[in-house]
Amino acid sequence: MTKLLFMISLLLAPNEIWTNDMTDQQKCQAEADYMAKNRMFCHVGPCIGRFEGIGWSQSNCIPQTCTPKYKMNLTGDAISMTNDGIIIRVRSWR
Repeated sequence: MTKLLFMISLLLAPNEIWTNDMTDQQKCQAEADYMAKNRMFCHVGPCIGRFEGIGWSQSNCIPQTCTPKYKMNLTGDAISMTNDGIIIRVRSWR
């Protein structure tokens, strides 16, 4: 229940993970780092760009993410790793 309340507070609180003056690549890296630090395997802030995909993997491979249905340009692609080796990936499109 506590984790659920924390996740809800992230949606209601101002975004403190990244700022609007950052590039999409910087936003993706900040979000991936935040997710890894807090072991959160879900979207944790406003959508980066027009479409955002996240993924994670416990193996040594880079995880897949959702991709947009319509043609868009990839504007950010970042990975980060938790302390116990889970790889997190965040990608954005416009």
